[in-house]
Formats: sequence, C-alpha cells, structure tokens
Amino acid sequence: MMDLELLQFRSKAINHIRSFFLERNYLELDTPSLSPFLIPETCLEVFETKYLEPWSGKEQNLYLVPSPEVYIKQIIAAHKVPVFQISKCYRNVESVGKIHSPEFTMLEYYTMEADYNDSLLLTQDLFLSFANLNYDIPSCMNHPFTKLTMSEAFRLYAGFYLDDCKTSSSLAEKAQNLSIHEPSDKCFSSWAWDDLYELIFVHCVEPSLPKDKMTVLTDYPALVPCLAQNADDFHKQRWELYGGGLEIANCYSEETSPLLVKEYFEKEGSLKQRESRIPHNIDTNYWKIFNSFPRCSGVALGFDRLLMLLTKRSTIDAVIPFPLK
Repeated sequence: MMDLELLQFRSKAINHIRSFFLERNYLELDTPSLSPFLIPETCLEVFETKYLEPWSGKEQNLYLVPSPEVYIKQIIAAHKVPVFQISKCYRNVESVGKIHSPEFTMLEYYTMEADYNDSLLLTQDLFLSFANLNYDIPSCMNHPFTKLTMSEAFRLYAGFYLDDCKTSSSLAEKAQNLSIHEPSDKCFSSWAWDDLYELIFVHCVEPSLPKDKMTVLTDYPALVPCLAQNADDFHKQRWELYGGGLEIANCYSEETSPLLVKEYFEKEGSLKQRESRIPHNIDTNYWKIFNSFPRCSGVALGFDRLLMLLTKRSTIDAVIPFPLK
C-alpha cells in the first residue's frame, strides 16, 4: 500500500490540476465508466462485461472505457464549452508494473476555438505551475518544452528524415539498415507503412529521447490513422509529450468533419472486429454529432505517469494506491 506522504501528494496534485482548469473556466465533467459502445482504436484492447436485467434475464454488453472521450465529445457537440475530466480508465492486455496498469487515472481537457498549438501552450503552463506544489520536482519541469517535429526526431535518432520516406518500401529499407531484428515469419518488405513507422519509432526514436527535459514531438504522420485534423497531405495536427523517457500526454486538433469521422469509424471498426482479441460494439451513428461539432483541441494526459515524473519514481506501481499484482 502507498505510504501516507505519497497519498497526500497524489491528492494535492489532483486538487492542483482541478484548480488550474476551474480558474480558467473549464467545466469539470463526470462521465460513465461503462459504455454500450466505444470509439474504435485498433492499438488497444478493452474490458467487456454484461448488464443482466433482473426480471427478464436479458443481457447487454458493456465496456469499461479506455478513455472518457466517447462521452466528452457528445457534451462538447451539445454545449460547446471548454471541459476537463479526471477519471479512471481501463485497457486490457497491458503489461503490469513498470509503466502500464490496466486501470489508471486519466486527465482529459478540451479547449474551444483552439488547435494543437494552443493546447501545447496550455499544457506547458500546467506543467510550469507544478512548481507551486512545494515539492522537490525534477528540474525539467521548470523549463519550457523542447519541441521537435516527428520527422526531425527520426533524423536525430534513426538517421533519416521521416518526411523523405513516404512509401513502405523506402521505410522497409531504413528498418533493414538499422539492423532491427526482423521476425522470421515476415520480412520487412511485406510490412505496412504504419507498422514500419511504429517499429522504428519504438526501437530507435522513443528510447533515445532526452530524459532530462520535457520533449514534445509534433506533426505526426497522417498515414497513422487517428481523429486529428490533417495539417497537410503527410502530417496530422497531433503532438505527444515525453518526460523522463515516458509518454505523458497526447494531443489533437480534433477532427470536425462528419464525413471523415464516419470513414474513420467504418475503417477502424472493421479492423477492430477482425483483429481484436475483444471486439466491441461501435455506434454507427456517432459521426452525426460532428454535424454541430466546434473547432477545438483535446489533450489526454496519463496522471499516474505524471505523478511518476513529479515524484521521481521509476514504476507506475509506486504511485498507484493499490496496484494490480
């Protein structure tokens, strides 16, 4: 069990975050943890359960939310106000202990009439404000973020600009030249572009990011599907924040086109049903809320990983009151 001092600091950090957003007139939300449908994301697995009606015996499939986004976006479409939420989230088929937990705490915040650059400045202000907690936080938290495009990060840590490799064959050649272990059952030449990108990023780029500064990787490749707006034909308006070697936060300029959201749901939903270990229900009408969706930017921040950084702990188990064993 977590010691009292760390429990007190965890509470203090949560209250500090809450005050930060309330002072800026963000509406705090409290959305459900159980949902009859989810946004399809092929990069993660979910928990499934059932609701049993007491008299009829009828069953309904429900899912623990991997993110409150599925509900938050409905509120944004209806009311168009800046919002935030601190909530429990759940992801299945995750390793337990070092940097992952199947149950974790997420901070999400959405800013109206904003893009990913606006969210970057807001997030930097949030991190700089932690100096007011009167705690021995790492020095990297006291400085503005270092900013790199994803293409620049690949040049620094993998030896080539990602923007120069827009085909699967060119990226496969880079993977081979980097001497990354090639699975015996599948040569790199048969890999999809996004799989090759992920492979090189995880093996070469991510482990090499500075541990002593907060680093933002911006302008993610558009060939990796997500619900962020395109910056151009090859880039998404998306960034991720790293600190102490950990991914801390993920941000989009949120997609507002009903047609593009519908296409995303159809494509990713089809992949989810075919490839996931735990397929889940998808609301085929969800795209309709984007007929009245405002221009906005959202950030998802892993609170437990943030707490690891703030308290200089090396594992997520150390900052969760009752970690799964």
